[in-house]
Amino acid sequence: MTRTLAIVLALIIAALGWQSWRLNNARHTIESQGTALEVKAQELSKKNSQLIGLYILTETNSREQMRLYAAAEQTTILLRNRQHRIEDLKRENEDLRRWADTPLPADIIRLRARPALAGGAAYRQWLSQSDAVQPEPVSAAH
Repeated sequence: MTRTLAIVLALIIAALGWQSWRLNNARHTIESQGTALEVKAQELSKKNSQLIGLYILTETNSREQMRLYAAAEQTTILLRNRQHRIEDLKRENEDLRRWADTPLPADIIRLRARPALAGGAAYRQWLSQSDAVQPEPVSAAH
């Protein structure tokens, strides 16, 4: 019976050792998963902050776009009113009508005929290709 008791005791000790080993592995797994969860939470917080920043930027852009559309509409209305006022004045005043019907000077026509430019590089290229004003000759006498 002692032998049976020793075998049962050995089995119980082996079972407890095995359970202790499993619990230790489970604890290590839980700790590593907890660490991974904290890292993921920090990444999620960072992404959430970025999304909030993008939302604020989008809202700001939308408001500014609406403001620009309203300003463009207001400008169009003012331009239309100005054109109507000019037409009314031309009908009222003969001198103004003659002045408005005279052709523009060649330099003004050339300025109005320039192409639409997109940026500084295009402007510099246009300037270098156009007929630039020649510099005055430098006199030799000082």
